[in-house]
Amino acid sequence: MPTVRCNILLVSSAWLLIASILIGSEPVTLLCVAVWIWIWIEWILFQFAVYGARQLIHDCVRSVDGQSQDRLTAVTGRELEVEFKGAISGFCRGYRILMSDIVPPTFELTGGRNQELVDVDANLVFVLSYRLKTLVCGRYDLPGLQLEIGDYWGFFRAEKFTAVNQELVILPFLIRPQTTVSILKKNNLQRILGHHRNRTPGGGTELLGVRDYRVGDPPRSIAWKPTARLGKFMSSEYENLVPIRSTILVDLAAYQFWGRPGPAAADHAIAASASIAKLLLADRDPVSTLILKSESMKYLQHGSGERQLTLLMQQLLESSNPNPPLSHLNIDLLVKMVFENACRRFPPLFDERFNYGFSRYSSLVFGKREVDFQRRSLSVCLEHLFELDAGLSVRMQFDDELLKKWCERYVEKYSVNPSSINRTGSLPWINAATWEAECNHMNERICRAFDQARVKAKDNELFVMVAPEPLGKMARTRTVNSIRLAVADGHRVIFIGPLSPPAEVEIHDPIAARIAESRPEFDGATADSLFQYKINTIGAAYSRIGDPRLMQMVAMQVGLLQLGLGRGRSASRRS
Repeated sequence: MPTVRCNILLVSSAWLLIASILIGSEPVTLLCVAVWIWIWIEWILFQFAVYGARQLIHDCVRSVDGQSQDRLTAVTGRELEVEFKGAISGFCRGYRILMSDIVPPTFELTGGRNQELVDVDANLVFVLSYRLKTLVCGRYDLPGLQLEIGDYWGFFRAEKFTAVNQELVILPFLIRPQTTVSILKKNNLQRILGHHRNRTPGGGTELLGVRDYRVGDPPRSIAWKPTARLGKFMSSEYENLVPIRSTILVDLAAYQFWGRPGPAAADHAIAASASIAKLLLADRDPVSTLILKSESMKYLQHGSGERQLTLLMQQLLESSNPNPPLSHLNIDLLVKMVFENACRRFPPLFDERFNYGFSRYSSLVFGKREVDFQRRSLSVCLEHLFELDAGLSVRMQFDDELLKKWCERYVEKYSVNPSSINRTGSLPWINAATWEAECNHMNERICRAFDQARVKAKDNELFVMVAPEPLGKMARTRTVNSIRLAVADGHRVIFIGPLSPPAEVEIHDPIAARIAESRPEFDGATADSLFQYKINTIGAAYSRIGDPRLMQMVAMQVGLLQLGLGRGRSASRRS
């Protein structure tokens, strides 16, 4: 396409040509005609260079930390060394190319540059070197190289895209667990002789202890030697063979992803849940997860071993959507966001020779309606990308629901910069009252799922709740009552709240200030301290994601269950 410089030169020479013809100046007329012929020849050469070659960039290889596979794995909070190599076609000699390796906004550029301006001369090889820092977990694509080609005089400009697709799977950083198994056990898979996990009465074969005989004990459990020595009947108790079961409940609702593309509350919750699961699975105990989102719930049944950890990580990655929810966006903003992303990613699909049509349609069905250029061009692009039926793009121009459906499919498949969304004023939780209502709704769902998991629990079990603290007196009472019932049944519960800002940091965000403000239930106590006090009073544990003793507290809860301080203690209290 012509640049502003070319348009100014063409318009100026055209007016000068008309004036020279009117005054009869032949030299000026010839000069203007020569300028037009010169620009025309440059345009022909530019079109031949851009569209004549089959591939402007070839032999492209991108290596991330020295690896160039199509799918790579990394962890959050680590820097990646990226090197992009390739060769330029000889048709581009004498032209200037701006090369940019497209990087999703969820990465932070910490060193080097992911773009470079190259003057194509005898050297047709280029190298881009830069460093990326992974911020949030999820699956992300490095699609390829964006090219902006310009001629020597700056008259014309064209955009091309070279696909070099690599998928980066960013896993949450897992804290190395300090296993609860004896330190003597390191490499073997069998239990150490005499080492038992669950020291509660059961139907095992290892002796737990000797106690007084009770009516109803089977005769085979009588310990005859202590009976003969003490002169009264004594019974032998054996250890329980049932392992310590655990259930992790995670709240990953839409409001948890506020702050993307940077780290959000959901990223900290995912990292904490994965680290806790790795700690619990280190002793081959069965672990299950309940991931609650705004409109769905994913349940992973109890399992143990590395396979269970892999399944859990897959579910967490599927739930860590890198893009914010789109249900609240109007169709005009959604079309604008997807159109800008698709133009940068697939410029050939928006070429006038391919994507061309009128901007106004008349029909007996739809009536006369103005169709925006962006909407029409995006419809043609989506029809080509997803290989839809021919003619469906015309229907998408008038059907808002159909166009929104395929725009959401585009966002799910390709990474989209959500910065324009975060600046809008139509977010469903933009005011504190709506935010509190959404939190209370999710709190009710979590308590209901927690009650169902408690009913299905077979023995003393560990429940880990990773969720924001409930807002409002009714929500706190509902949560405390659910936890109280679980503790009364002999289970152990640990509630893990979100990160809290330091006391000396002033909160400027009105939403955060409304959520963090104190709501005194009695003199000298805030809502947070009161909820924590009630949790600790009923026998459960309370911690925060940023607490350095979090893993130690989880291991301590497992240790209490191993020592039989769960169901047995609650049964003794009831008796």
